Amino acid sequence: MSSENPEQQKKERYENLRRRIDDFKPAWDKNGVIQYKTECIAILRRITGMQVEFIIAFDDLTREGYRLMVVDEAGSNSGGYFYFQNEKFLKSRAAE
Repeated sequence: MSSENPEQQKKERYENLRRRIDDFKPAWDKNGVIQYKTECIAILRRITGMQVEFIIAFDDLTREGYRLMVVDEAGSNSGGYFYFQNEKFLKSRAAE
C-alpha cells in the first residue's frame, strides 16, 4: 500500500470503512441514552427527560472501566454526546 499514491490510499481507507458498516450498525441505538457500546468504546447521549437513565448508564460505564474522553455539546438541542474509552485498551496501547 505504501507504493500507491495518497489519493488511492485515501480511497481504500474509505472503502474499508464502508465495508465494515454492517458489522457496527446493529450495536448503534440512535434513539437511546446508550447510543453505542463495544468492548473498546461507548457513546452516551444526554436526552431531555431521561436524566436518571443517563446517570445510571454513566455510573455503569465507569464501574466497567470506561473513561470519559470527550464531551460534544455541539448538538446542544440533542443534549450532547459523551464519548468513553475502555481503560484496558488505553493501558495496553500505552505499554506498547
